[in-house]
Amino acid sequence: MSDAARPDAGAWRRRAWTALQWGAVLVLAVVAFRRLAPDLDLLDLGPVPEVVYAALDGSEHGPAAYRGQVVVLNVWATWCPPCVVETPGFVDLQAKLAGNVQFLGISQDTDHDAVRAFAARHDVKYPLLIGAPTAGAAPPTAVLPTTIVIDRQGRVRMRHEGLLLDPALRSPLRTLVAER
Repeated sequence: MSDAARPDAGAWRRRAWTALQWGAVLVLAVVAFRRLAPDLDLLDLGPVPEVVYAALDGSEHGPAAYRGQVVVLNVWATWCPPCVVETPGFVDLQAKLAGNVQFLGISQDTDHDAVRAFAARHDVKYPLLIGAPTAGAAPPTAVLPTTIVIDRQGRVRMRHEGLLLDPALRSPLRTLVAER
């Protein structure tokens, strides 16, 4: 008897195809979760490189200026959709954790006016650093956005490439703030 003559052959193929589709969805969900979920182990990834950038306000500084606070370096660009998505959460966290956590945005843009417009549109109050470093070497970033979290002693404790939403960042920041 051929497959076409068996009454359940079509139903079996549809079930197999549906199972395959759900399997693909599950694999994609796991990959997306692992990609978007930060590593919450807060390992010691070494000292933060000494680096200084030109800031949007004309000053020059880097993460070393905030030793004693937890520092979040966010490498981003105005044209990067995930960067735009995560910015409001970072603005909110900066406001809530001020005095203990300092965000620094390192824009990959070269157009200062575009960065100023972005900062005004998203109410960014934390310092925005622009372009290549004026001293030292930039942290390596293959993906935008890249977020680097530095503890009070100047040690890199977390590095995340890709979109990082504020609920995922809140717990590691509170843990690092509590460390003395």
